[in-house]
Amino acid sequence: MSNLTGFLVTMGLMVAVILGVSQSFSTLPSFFYQSLVLLTASTIGLYFYLLRVRKDRPDFFVHFYLASIAIKLLAYGAYLALIIWEDRPGALENVVFFIAVYAVFTALEVGFLWRQISR
Repeated sequence: MSNLTGFLVTMGLMVAVILGVSQSFSTLPSFFYQSLVLLTASTIGLYFYLLRVRKDRPDFFVHFYLASIAIKLLAYGAYLALIIWEDRPGALENVVFFIAVYAVFTALEVGFLWRQISR
């Protein structure tokens, strides 16, 4: 199995686990599905992009990766500000869910990128 296929399968399994575990809760954060889609799409998109950068311009890979982290943090910060603005009573649940999933997806992304780079 290629690194890319392994990453996509692992991301799919992780989303399935998150959706499965969420069925055991009586209520979900109000931005549950929006946050899950945003994090999944951005993580997969960024992974594809970084693989292409590594292949086409390997000397700039670290620069692009660090820039992508900064851009993600700014974009996600704006998204979290919107969540807090729109649903102040449910802000804590939404932000905790978002940060937890962000941490898991980022760990997967870094792990798979590390495996790809260290070859």
